[in-house]
Amino acid sequence: MSANPASSVEQPPAVLLFVDDEPNVLKALRRLFHGEHYVIYLAAGGAEGLNNLRRHAVDLIISDMRMPEMSGAEFLAHTVEQWPETVRILLTGYADLQSTIDAVNKGRIFSYCNKPWNDEELKLLVRNALEQKRLREERDRLSTVIRQQNDQLKTLNEHLEERVKQRTAQLDQANSSLKKQYTDSIKAFSRIIEMRPGIKGGHSKYIAENAHSVAKKLDLEDEEIRNIIYAGLLLQIGKMTLPDEILARPFYTMDAQQKISYLRHAQEAAPLLNGLEQLDAAVTLIRYQYEHYDGSGSPEGLAGEEIPLGSRILSVISDYIAYLEGAMTGKSMPVVDAMKRLRDLKMKHYDPKVVDIFLQHLEEIATADNTRPIIEIAWTQLRAGMEIEEISYEGQTYLKDCIISERMVNSILNIRANKGTPPLIRIRLGATKPP
Repeated sequence: MSANPASSVEQPPAVLLFVDDEPNVLKALRRLFHGEHYVIYLAAGGAEGLNNLRRHAVDLIISDMRMPEMSGAEFLAHTVEQWPETVRILLTGYADLQSTIDAVNKGRIFSYCNKPWNDEELKLLVRNALEQKRLREERDRLSTVIRQQNDQLKTLNEHLEERVKQRTAQLDQANSSLKKQYTDSIKAFSRIIEMRPGIKGGHSKYIAENAHSVAKKLDLEDEEIRNIIYAGLLLQIGKMTLPDEILARPFYTMDAQQKISYLRHAQEAAPLLNGLEQLDAAVTLIRYQYEHYDGSGSPEGLAGEEIPLGSRILSVISDYIAYLEGAMTGKSMPVVDAMKRLRDLKMKHYDPKVVDIFLQHLEEIATADNTRPIIEIAWTQLRAGMEIEEISYEGQTYLKDCIISERMVNSILNIRANKGTPPLIRIRLGATKPP
């Protein structure tokens, strides 16, 4: 996603509010965040904290749990009612499980931190919380853009019949432009989703492009293909609701409860995209991405052709790239092993016809140089140990055909910070040979 060099300068500082009845704690928090790009307000209790919120637009609150007159749970519950978009972090210095549960339920806290806190962990927690708030705001902005474009398209269609003779060409051009803008907005939204650490970068684009090819080979209608592409681009949107600890774990290493929480992300697309009627069909395809052909999947245990065809296509391609990258087992697979896994699970997890067509498609596009997929990732996803196909800035190649080290990663991030624009990063997936 391109960025203006001046954007980091123009970005206003985040506003933090610290609430604690102990002056020494407030002083310690102020010292901890001194010198950061924040505006800081202090409050000696819940009532004073609410007064601060009435006077200032606050991005993030750090509140103590145990305070006289108004507890942290009560204070945060008040903030939810009047300032729901403010991020809330709870400080707790004693083992009161019920009070913490009350704060989670009533105060909708982002996270909590025990006293005494670790300085670096608390600073990282604040940065992550503010970044997720920014991503939500950007999601809402893009949703507004899409709704406006949808309204424009509806207006054009309402008057299409009466003006068909004189303005057919103009309307065709306008519709084409709006559809392109709509698709471009979804692609931008997809890139923003993948900027969150833990959500696999480049997967959505790879899944959408290859699902498009498979759908064409199955002779699906244009509208069905378009819905499959949209679903592929937004397949990971529900992962934005998952905690970092689940996103960081390979699926096969999760315990039973973690797997249930992880699989539920497929159902989160509906509330996140609520009101965007043109995405209703795509939302349905996303919902059923974890159904299995033999009926053993989730959320409804659908089997065979009860599962939407688009979901069956997305499931095969999504799992294939997850096997290659190691998101399933924790260890990347060679292409030949990932393909074998798909064949072995035909009639169990996957539609056999979809598997055959996808593997045929891979063989058609494969050459000696590109058997392993090459995907484009955001700079936030760059990690030491990745196999780099190419990293370039403004068309000039910086790195090519290498395994990136921690020192190289830091160098690239420094260049990005100095230039103010992100690099183009393309990596290869899959192990080079069977383990």
